[in-house]
Amino acid sequence: MTPLVERGFDLEVLDALLRRVVEGDGTAVSVDAPAGAGKSALLAEAATRARQRKARVLRARCCPQEERVPWGTVRQLLDPLLSDEDLDRPDRGPVPPSDGRGDQALPVERFHGLYLVLLRLSRNAPVVLLIDDAHHADDLSQQWLAYLARRLDGVRIALVVATRTACGAARGPLEAALAACPEFPRLRLRPLSERGTADALAGKLGQALEQDSAAMCHAATGGNPGLLGAVADAVARTGIPAAQVTPEQAADICSRAVLRALPRLLGRHGPAVTAVATATAALGRATGLPLLARTAGIAAPAAEEAVTALEDAGLLCAGPPWHLGSAAVVRVLTARAGEHTLDALRSRAAEALRDLGAAAPEIADMLLLTPPDGQAWRVPVLREAARIAEEGSDPPAAGAYLTRALAEPPADTDRPALLARLGIAEVHLDPDSAASRLRTVLDGEEDVRRRATLAPHLAEALVRTGRPEAAVALLDDLAGQIGEDDRETLYRLWAQGILVLLEETPHAADAWTARGDIAGDLAGTSPGQRLLLAALALKATLTGQCAHAAADLADRALARPAPSQEPALTTAFAATALLHAGRLTDAARCCDQLLGDGTPRGPAPVRSLFLALRAKIAHRTGDITSALSLGRQALAAAPPGQRYQPYATAQVIHALLDLGAREEAEHACHTSYQSPAGHHWSWAPLHAARARNHHTQGNPHAALDELGACARLMRDGGYDNPALVPWRSHAALVHQCLGNHDTAVELADEELVRARRWGAPHTVATTLRILGRLHTGDGAVAALTEAASLLQGTPARRALAHTLADLGEALHETGRPTEARTALRQALDLADASGAAPLSERAHRALLATGARPRRRRQSGVGALTEREHRIAALAATGMDNQAIATALFVSRRTVEFHLTHVYRKLAIDGRAELGTALTTGPRTQPALPALPRPTPRSG
Repeated sequence: MTPLVERGFDLEVLDALLRRVVEGDGTAVSVDAPAGAGKSALLAEAATRARQRKARVLRARCCPQEERVPWGTVRQLLDPLLSDEDLDRPDRGPVPPSDGRGDQALPVERFHGLYLVLLRLSRNAPVVLLIDDAHHADDLSQQWLAYLARRLDGVRIALVVATRTACGAARGPLEAALAACPEFPRLRLRPLSERGTADALAGKLGQALEQDSAAMCHAATGGNPGLLGAVADAVARTGIPAAQVTPEQAADICSRAVLRALPRLLGRHGPAVTAVATATAALGRATGLPLLARTAGIAAPAAEEAVTALEDAGLLCAGPPWHLGSAAVVRVLTARAGEHTLDALRSRAAEALRDLGAAAPEIADMLLLTPPDGQAWRVPVLREAARIAEEGSDPPAAGAYLTRALAEPPADTDRPALLARLGIAEVHLDPDSAASRLRTVLDGEEDVRRRATLAPHLAEALVRTGRPEAAVALLDDLAGQIGEDDRETLYRLWAQGILVLLEETPHAADAWTARGDIAGDLAGTSPGQRLLLAALALKATLTGQCAHAAADLADRALARPAPSQEPALTTAFAATALLHAGRLTDAARCCDQLLGDGTPRGPAPVRSLFLALRAKIAHRTGDITSALSLGRQALAAAPPGQRYQPYATAQVIHALLDLGAREEAEHACHTSYQSPAGHHWSWAPLHAARARNHHTQGNPHAALDELGACARLMRDGGYDNPALVPWRSHAALVHQCLGNHDTAVELADEELVRARRWGAPHTVATTLRILGRLHTGDGAVAALTEAASLLQGTPARRALAHTLADLGEALHETGRPTEARTALRQALDLADASGAAPLSERAHRALLATGARPRRRRQSGVGALTEREHRIAALAATGMDNQAIATALFVSRRTVEFHLTHVYRKLAIDGRAELGTALTTGPRTQPALPALPRPTPRSG
């Protein structure tokens, strides 16, 4: 007999029962398990162990054929006694039960007589009664066994009763009696683990399967012992030694074995179990019991019992939500059900979800699995699901829902709107199809305003299919149709047209704007004007025209009293222009106006853009930890594939590198996104961030490859502005590292020309700093001094810290140690305040090289707190809870908890109650900016 596997606990319970009955204290144990779980094998083992203890074992195995045979189970138990030694001692023999016919009441005297028979038998040896499949026992036998169970205390009689979960029959008197006695243990047999599966198969086959093959068998059977027995038989029939069965062979063997054994296994239960299993196969994933019951067409209690049976059998993964864990099981159930039945089940599930108040996307996902049938309620649900997908920036889902809504079909009056929305959803997925659909709708639309709403989407599809001239012609034609009395519609059309052209060909946007005199003299007095001004500000920024002009356009776009009433795009694009023009404080204010309440408006890509912009602002101002947190929030704010994810990823990489987290930065660089068609500008910062990571990791050639991709993208796209990505400066440093000094200087000089044309102090200073690192002596000091001067009056403290560190090193090399120490100390303070560990280490080493004795870098105390840590600690000290702080600073509650943990460690306190006192131990101020050295005049 094959040893039982993973039944140690169950055997311990049975051993305890046997010990008690031998000692004269009777008891009972119930075993509840689905078909195939091994309850019969467990009872056989119990019989063996009872006999080893010299107990008399009386066994009965009930079956459906004897359910209506009075006293049938009792006769199985006692017939051996009638034909054994008890026949020779009639004074001690049992009282034969009657056939039960005509009994009008329970035969209590006969019950007691049978009980006395067992008592007499137990005087010679303990008596153990084992009843398998007791749910099939006849009623009189169940009544007597229940009578017996209530009289076990103090006698040498034990009772072990096994029943099948979800057998389809009502609970009998025996099960009720055992359940009413909490002192009687109840065992539920569970499926085997992966290791248990391997051991069980090894026991049946005589040798172990290879590990992957055993794992395949476990996945196919869920660890159900009954199915594993069928698999073992199938392996044996192949004639292949178990140790030589490959995973592929195991998968095929299991598939065939489950195909044969599963229907028999399920058939041993009531019909509810098969119904629930089939319904789950049809659904794929059942989110709740009411849905599962409605889909299976059974009552909720029966569904719950069936779920329990299937979970215990290892066929159903524990839920909710529930799903079948074995692909082989799913194949068997779906094949037996057939497509017609599966479609009917899914249609029933969709209706159940509707009646249960499920969200439209959940109902729509179920409808996608069913054929169209024209029911009136379906199109509105699919339309609403598409709206939710559109708001969540999930074009594939929106497209699927709308395609299905059109196939349902909708009413003729609803068809154009659905077709238009489908075309919009397909612009980024299938621009050719989008262009065809939108052209069809546009040709049939007479309302000019509606045409003006659709035209930018059609223009974008045309641009994405390589037809920018057609896009411009479309926009020009429609602009000519808009009357002078509807300038607001015209402003919005112009704004959207600019944004569409900026996606692919910014210079085409320039040409179109100039030809139509679109910029004009806009005062920003209406939402349409302000959106147009924001689009023009973004265009000026991407094409690198003039920082002052871009900022002026942004200011006019933002000149309104109620930001919350404006389109989110207006604020987003104006903030982008202000950021790259060096107006960090104003850009931060724009973002915070929309992010301050924790529920930013606008579609998911715009929310992600706001967070990414805020991350870049925090990074430039030296709040590196917040930059990392905001960048990660930007990535989480929108589903994969949205257009600003590369930009957000770039902010995360830069923050991680500044914090010294190289491994995390490397991991972030490996995040892959499917590049959208065309040349969206958000990819340029990601290429540059990856290049910086490669350079930091010591891979200059890989860095140049990324910078080359960045350069091609920016040049081809027409937005080669160093304020967006100073790729030439990055490339200059890498070329200098490789010994290509002339190339490095040429790149930096070219970038300086572009930076001065743009005119933002941060952009010019960035390029000057690189030139300072490329040169030596007084030339380096002069360039770095000018860079530091430009940054002194700005909040760009990160750039200032790096510039001062470079300046200090240059001053030291030119023999000016005193001035070098001043610059390096200030760089060290700024680096420490921002948490930029690598820069702090560098400044510290440079100070030591000058002969200075710098104070130990701050690891504890108020001075060790970063700006964000100090701000959070100060708010916590006022009594604000973590959620309130998170809302005020627009960070997650987890971020607040993370910062407070660091605060407590640095301040050596136990919690927020001590914050007030700890923060007063010393003021924390931003380090004062140094007086800049004067460059030595050049001779000649």
